[in-house]
Amino acid sequence: MYAWNRRRVSVVPRQLRVGVGLHLRTVSNMRASEIRKRYAEYFERTGHTRLPSANIVPQNDPTLLFTNAGMVPFKQYFLQPQTSPYKMITTAQKCVRAGGKHNDLDQVGYTPRHHTFFEMLGNFSFGAYDKQTVIRMAWKFVREELQLPIDRLRVTVLESDHETYEIWRDQIKLDPKQIVRCGEEDNFWSMGNEGPCGPCTEIFWDTQDTRYAADDERRWLEFWNIVFMQFHRSSDGTLTPLSTPCVDTGMGLERIASIVQGKTNNFDTDEFQIIIHGVDQLQRSHAISPLDAQVEVAYKRIVADHLRASAFLVSEGVHPSNTGRGYVLRRIIRRAVRAGRLLGIDGPVLPALYSSLEAAMGAAYPELIERRDSVIAVLQAEESAFAKTLDKGMSLLTKLFASNAAKVVSAEDTFALYDTHGFPVDLTQIIARDHGWTVDVDGFNAIQTQSRERNKASWKSGATRTQISDEISSKLAEWQTHGISTRFCGYEIDPEQASMEQHSRVVASSMLSNGDALIVVDPCPFYARGGGQEPDTGSLTVSASDCKVPRTLAVKHAVALPNGQAAALCVDAQHAELQVGQPAVAAIDMQRRNGCAVHHTATHLLHAALRQ
Repeated sequence: MYAWNRRRVSVVPRQLRVGVGLHLRTVSNMRASEIRKRYAEYFERTGHTRLPSANIVPQNDPTLLFTNAGMVPFKQYFLQPQTSPYKMITTAQKCVRAGGKHNDLDQVGYTPRHHTFFEMLGNFSFGAYDKQTVIRMAWKFVREELQLPIDRLRVTVLESDHETYEIWRDQIKLDPKQIVRCGEEDNFWSMGNEGPCGPCTEIFWDTQDTRYAADDERRWLEFWNIVFMQFHRSSDGTLTPLSTPCVDTGMGLERIASIVQGKTNNFDTDEFQIIIHGVDQLQRSHAISPLDAQVEVAYKRIVADHLRASAFLVSEGVHPSNTGRGYVLRRIIRRAVRAGRLLGIDGPVLPALYSSLEAAMGAAYPELIERRDSVIAVLQAEESAFAKTLDKGMSLLTKLFASNAAKVVSAEDTFALYDTHGFPVDLTQIIARDHGWTVDVDGFNAIQTQSRERNKASWKSGATRTQISDEISSKLAEWQTHGISTRFCGYEIDPEQASMEQHSRVVASSMLSNGDALIVVDPCPFYARGGGQEPDTGSLTVSASDCKVPRTLAVKHAVALPNGQAAALCVDAQHAELQVGQPAVAAIDMQRRNGCAVHHTATHLLHAALRQ
């Protein structure tokens, strides 16, 4: 029986040359699209409801930049399983890991399995099945649908989880030598310091890398993680069994495609190769200087990966900027453009390759085709802007080269190029090296760490509202399942009025832990947050049935229900609960709404002017 560290299993040594000493064997000719399709259909046959991928930009979750795992859209259901409209769900979730805690950006292109954008296949249970059921389903899919040979498979279990071990040994009939017991650091998963958590079991593939012995952790590739959320962890670390255990599973599509197609590198799988072939064709149309073969391969992989991430992000309305998600997108686009330039492509890179992305993934994600023109326009504008950045950076570096006898680009100058002008530090290093200079990378890293700590402190100030945000998300989902809706009448107004009043009734109400109330009134004149414009504020005057003096409550903001059919109002209720059916007069602060609208439009006009 073997013992290894799970976190190290999935990380291949960082090197450009991959596949040395590997035994290549194609398990089948199954394309990634077929794997995606088979996974969904298989779990549909077992009673799961197939849902489309949620947005990469998380809804009502201020703690995340991007959806970075398949379970993220269902966090509220894991917290409150009884609110889930479905007991069994299966998805192929679009994910991005670039920026924030999970950031794979700098590794992309140089390792076999790091990506900024990837797809996570998952099946989820909210009290519908137990360990035995999900393990049987997973094993059947691996052995019968994917036809992976049993002698190339291993599983891990938590060392104290005897039930899972016995299921694999006694019911699946797996050889005990193929079952590895691991500690909590490897096989116990939690949503945070508090909340749902539990042991997990993982399925591994033998890469048959002859550089390593059969029991060496580096030889094994994890491809499916099955989490049993059966406990609640309290602040003092106490584990209490959940009344409704849940199951969360995740299998990376790119990783399982590499296994099934007999590849040692995710970039060699069919969908990536369609895009890389497009890079080859684009590169051949430009005169280039010879490159080291391995470096050239890395640059092509960077372009292919970053095209996927940037196109999907732009298709969801993320635009390049200097903060938040927009800044991450800008880094992705510019890193791809730089790789394209180093490949000798001096014209458009990502826009010129967009048709390759459509050929690879357009059938699975039709939004890529439907939003083609707008996505290409954003990519083109950012590339054009970065061309000026490159010129500016080269100009600043040329001045430095002429003025500094020490032949060292200082940490301060490197960070200014990076942070102010968007000039990648690795590009600064390459140019400096070509001129016989060095870069104070350690000093740069120290300044960057300080900057990140400042940004993290700013980000956490918004995350302090996470508990209330989770309460709101859970209640909105519950109301959606009960068909709560309202008619929006916010445009039926005279824009010259200082305020707008609408006679309504309370159709749903819930108290929040901070003393506020979440209320739905029908009809509702309040505009919820959306499209970048701030939500309406105003007041809500409610009349009690016992004829007490009506109370006027401040409406802090409005949030949309997930189905978009109702706006819920966050009201300062002073801990006094409102009753369904109460009459209410909703009044909007029209001066503020008009001001927000003007500034929102002005921002778009300024943005357009700056781009020109």
